[in-house]
Amino acid sequence: MRQNASTGTPFGTTAGMLILVAAAMGAIDLAIAAIYWNLPLERILRSVARWFVDVRSMAPVAVAMAGALVQLAMMLLMILGAFPLVRLLESGRPLLRIGMLGALYGGAFYIFQFHVLLPLFHPLPDLGLRWELACFADYALLLGPCALYAAHVLESKKPRAGGALRMVAMGGLEPPTPAL
Repeated sequence: MRQNASTGTPFGTTAGMLILVAAAMGAIDLAIAAIYWNLPLERILRSVARWFVDVRSMAPVAVAMAGALVQLAMMLLMILGAFPLVRLLESGRPLLRIGMLGALYGGAFYIFQFHVLLPLFHPLPDLGLRWELACFADYALLLGPCALYAAHVLESKKPRAGGALRMVAMGGLEPPTPAL
């Protein structure tokens, strides 16, 4: 199996875990929308696909696949965006910090996705304050902490340079000279 040099873990394992977690997060998000609106999943996927694709001439299966791919891409973007925040979890109680920082990150990502990014591609309809609050809560209480935890787990799998090697990397020591 090919190794990813930057992480020391098999590339397929890392990518597979990212995709699996993003798919699970997307499924949670879609289920919440389907339950809230009392609509079949097909209609929810059609709405998601419309963000980036003209679905009028597409077959229903193609629309559903496009919606699922768009949802997966959004959740992958959310997880990847959480990686810079992992450094804030290094000290203290990481799980408590994941909950608090994850809620802030999820709320911020919701605002970014629905009020900055998506309107650039497709005008979104006004669905009312109740839906805005429900969707915001979904992102802040579920998706944000999940994304941050996934980034934390993946980041913790990376090998760390230890001792003298770390000091060399930081410029504090001269690298050892080989014996002749």
